[in-house]
Amino acid sequence: MLIRLFRTAIACTLFLAHLYSIQAWGSEGTESASVFGFAESLYEEADYFRAIGEYKRYQFLYPAGDLSETAAFRIAESYFKAKRWPEAIAACNLFISKYRDSLRYYEMLYLKGRVEKLDKKNDEALRTFDLIINAQDPTYSDKAIYQKALAMLERADWRGTRNFLLQVPKESPLNLTAAAFLSDLDNVDKLPHKSPKTVGILATVLPGAGHLYTERPRDALLAFLLNGSFIWGAVELFRHDNYAAGGILTFFELGWYGGNIYSAVSSAHKYNQQIQQEFIRNTKDKFNLSFYRDSEVKTVLLTKRF
Repeated sequence: MLIRLFRTAIACTLFLAHLYSIQAWGSEGTESASVFGFAESLYEEADYFRAIGEYKRYQFLYPAGDLSETAAFRIAESYFKAKRWPEAIAACNLFISKYRDSLRYYEMLYLKGRVEKLDKKNDEALRTFDLIINAQDPTYSDKAIYQKALAMLERADWRGTRNFLLQVPKESPLNLTAAAFLSDLDNVDKLPHKSPKTVGILATVLPGAGHLYTERPRDALLAFLLNGSFIWGAVELFRHDNYAAGGILTFFELGWYGGNIYSAVSSAHKYNQQIQQEFIRNTKDKFNLSFYRDSEVKTVLLTKRF
């Protein structure tokens, strides 16, 4: 009789312990979902820094949670959207090292490449995009190629830009955009250009003429008046047999005259660079596309900001 009561007591204890574990597990699951849900709400409200804190809290409290990977991804995205490039790169690297088998691995690589490009780390960005291209990822390979074309554009590497645009697959949704990009790139040869050699000759023949050719009339007038005054003064001094003063004035005029030539040639280079940078800026504004994954439809969407 005592043995039967003992067995019954043990069975009841085990049953109650099982019920408690189920209840505790359910409570933990509900609490973790609440923590993550709050982080997601902050993310949707663009309160990125508070969202990062909540995602990290979820990771700390539930390191083996089902949403740990998503939390790590969201942290990188939040830093990216907050324009904190170094922190975003560090978060990307952490995700890449920890979740190598993730379905979002190449998406994270692509995000990292974009952040590196925005942080002016173009060499690192190109290497990151190469990882995606070499892996022939079906979702992000064409986008990585396109981003490399944009990186080449920023370097004014017209040949490199063309080469990467031509590599965009025909079946890619970016193909038509790449074709239009290529068409606009043909206008590079039609950009206004000032020959530094021509400018130098003009400045040598007539001080100020080189600046006028490069569309800098105020500098042209200043160079003409300054050099003209020194030349006129030196000539007058020599005419009145004041050779010592004339020689000193001529010495200084040679400096102004050489400076006029150097300044004119430099203005030609600045003019060409300004035209080139304006073309790059306008082309980037026209063809700089972004991509993001929509969590509801679970697909990559193309965005353009006007």
